[in-house]
Amino acid sequence: MNVGAFGIATDRFVFVSPNMSEKSLDVLEKTFNLPLVQSTVATLDAVGIVAAANSNGIIVPYTTRDEELAQLSENTDINVGWIDSKMTALGNIVLANDNGAICHPEFDAKARKKMADILDVEVVPGTVARLPIVGANTVANAQGAVVHPMATDQEIDVIAELLKVVVEVGTVNRGSPYIRLGVVANTDGMIAGEETTGVELAHISQVLGFV
Repeated sequence: MNVGAFGIATDRFVFVSPNMSEKSLDVLEKTFNLPLVQSTVATLDAVGIVAAANSNGIIVPYTTRDEELAQLSENTDINVGWIDSKMTALGNIVLANDNGAICHPEFDAKARKKMADILDVEVVPGTVARLPIVGANTVANAQGAVVHPMATDQEIDVIAELLKVVVEVGTVNRGSPYIRLGVVANTDGMIAGEETTGVELAHISQVLGFV
C-alpha cells in the first residue's frame, strides 16, 4: 500500500532497495523503463522514507553506511551525498523535483547548502499543512504536485513557484493525506498503492500530467 516508502522515481533513474521482490522490480522496470539504482540506506529497505532524490542526485542521512554510499556512487553521473543532521527520514522531510526543493524548517543553512549542491536546485525551508513532513505530504514531478488536503494557500503558492508546477490538494489509499507514501511517480508514469480509489487515481494522474 505504501509503495512510495520503498522507491523514488526520477526522470533519469529509479532508486529502490535491492531486497524488493522480483515481481516488484519487474513492475518498476516496465512502468518507468529507466535504470534501477539499488541500495539499502542505513541498512533499511524503505529508501523512499530515508532518502530524497531528483534527476541530479540522491541525498541520504549520515547513518548511511560506507558500502551503501559506494554502491550508490558507482552510478558516476549521479551526485550522492549524506546530510549531517539528526533528522534522518529525509524522504519524509524533503520535497524535490528537478526545479527546486523544500525541506523541514529546522535544517540549518549548511545542510540546505549541501542539499542544494547535490540536487543542483534551490532549497528553501517550508511546511505543508503546517507540518514539516513536506516530503510525505506531497508527490511531485516536473508537471504537477498533489499535496495534503490541509495545505494552506501560501504553502501551495510556494510549491508552485519553486517547483514550477501546477499544485492541487488530494489523497491516496482511500483518504490518506500522505500522498508521497502512496505514490511513486516521475514525468512519464506512476504507481499508486492498491487501496487508492478510482477517483483518487484519476485526480493524481490529471495533476501530474498523465491525462
